[in-house]
Amino acid sequence: MRIPIAATGALLLLCGASALALGASGLAGHPPLDPALVRFAAGSPWFLPAAAGVAEILALAGQLWLVVQGRTVVHLRWPDLDPQTRAHARAAADVLVKTAKELPDVQDVRIRLTGTANRPRLVMHVTCAGDALLSEVYGELGAGPIERYRRALGMPDLKAIVRFRLAFPQQQKRPRVPHPETA
Repeated sequence: MRIPIAATGALLLLCGASALALGASGLAGHPPLDPALVRFAAGSPWFLPAAAGVAEILALAGQLWLVVQGRTVVHLRWPDLDPQTRAHARAAADVLVKTAKELPDVQDVRIRLTGTANRPRLVMHVTCAGDALLSEVYGELGAGPIERYRRALGMPDLKAIVRFRLAFPQQQKRPRVPHPETA
């Protein structure tokens, strides 16, 4: 989604820069439309209302697209669930985090229940030691804590997204020992 937005922004920036360049070059005194198009619009009474209608439809489509994007962002942050399910989710989340942190090589766990009422999902960020076998951690999470979380919420088909981050210990800087030939 970021690429189309960046491309649109670059295109608008290019249009604005070209308009500034045309204005600075002295072409600003000329009419923006071709005289043949002006004559056509004057001779066809339907042209301007049709052009305005197309512009309104495009503007409405853009506004609807923005509303859909806003809803998506809201549902990613705050699930559209009833208060009772949210309370069960909070209680089960504490247990899930606690049991997940007890797994070997797991250092930190953050979870969030997102999505809509029809399609909820569990997003889980797990920080593991740098030498951890992620496949084993993933298998233990799925078979244990995540499955118990699903049962506690009464959502056996709850989609779980697990994102791993490896934490490598800081390497200590050793004092530089000069080479015997250069000393």
